[in-house]
Amino acid sequence: MGRKYRVISGDGHVETPPESWVKYMPEEHRDRAPRLIRLPKGGEAWLIEGQPLIPNGQNITGRGPIKIEGGSYFKADGSPAEGAGDAAQRLREQDIDGIDAEVLFPPIFASRAIESIADKDVYRALIRAYNTFLARDFCAVAPDRLIGNGVVPTTGIDDAIAEIEYLASVGIHSVSLHMFPNGSGLSKPEDDAFWKRSLELGIRMSPHFGFGQMSPDMSHVGIGTSGDRFAATLTQRVSGQPPMYNMSQLIVSGVLDRFPALQFYFAEVNASWLPWALFVIDDNYQIFKGPFDRTLPRKPSEYILDHFWFGIIRDPKAIEMREHLPFDRLMFGSDFPHSVGSYPNSKKFLDDCFEGVDDSYRHKMLLENPAAYYGLDLDADITETPAA
Repeated sequence: MGRKYRVISGDGHVETPPESWVKYMPEEHRDRAPRLIRLPKGGEAWLIEGQPLIPNGQNITGRGPIKIEGGSYFKADGSPAEGAGDAAQRLREQDIDGIDAEVLFPPIFASRAIESIADKDVYRALIRAYNTFLARDFCAVAPDRLIGNGVVPTTGIDDAIAEIEYLASVGIHSVSLHMFPNGSGLSKPEDDAFWKRSLELGIRMSPHFGFGQMSPDMSHVGIGTSGDRFAATLTQRVSGQPPMYNMSQLIVSGVLDRFPALQFYFAEVNASWLPWALFVIDDNYQIFKGPFDRTLPRKPSEYILDHFWFGIIRDPKAIEMREHLPFDRLMFGSDFPHSVGSYPNSKKFLDDCFEGVDDSYRHKMLLENPAAYYGLDLDADITETPAA
């Protein structure tokens, strides 16, 4: 009998040096690509057009110790550090941590900071190069254990749709949105073409932490000025908690009514705050629907419970509060190799969290929920780890 899933992490990061994926850029653009600069005091920094030097540190912690600066993708002997190697190394690191699969988000620096590159042809080439590397060199080694999230460019709806069509063609069926598909921080009608195409292609929405504008601008206490003021007002008292404003925008703009099959998974947002937030958004709706002359087909909390999933890291309170949470919509993530995760002690962390708790909760969070969202077969034998 082969190996089966026991623990699926809904949050890990691909943190490989840029040469791993820059090689897939057209030659004429490669001199504009990000690169690592060795620092005199140790470690490296990212050199990215339009940005100050960004030192490695928390993004490549592995088992630690945590560094704010001076982190490195390489060990002293020049071999890849933990979390910075190829797909085979990553599978062995899963074994060390007691997990069997990971949902993999893009590199924290290389995916967002490149938006500052002025030449958008170069920017789009970088996105395509990373997505090609992810599909061809990384996830293809064990697609059942290395579940990749592609990157969507922020240069407009046509580019966003073209990229998810490419991702589907190379076997990547999840995307980490950074902005709304129109390229801005706010929901707009033209996004509908993207939502529609993503459902046709079977592309899952997996924004990490949130996407677009995380909280509304405020002109004065209680009134949001960005985008739809009603969406901003519904997030009063919880406006600083991602992904509340993202969800509110999608709700009040009618996206979830027009596309009832659309689902979103927000990694690393934790869940202990959810009971209060669900109450508050409904309470705000009752208070402000009259002054705004706005009526929704359903309560805001009902949209949230039907369309959104949430990932926890180091949030044992969420398990303690399990009776008050939508536990069939929660996933655990190790956040490897970032600093606030649980590697290499995820097994102990989970054993401690679920001690004395009915096994059905553990099974939901660690197996049923990620399998349902990402279409994984819990009965199938999974890819064995290659020897070192």
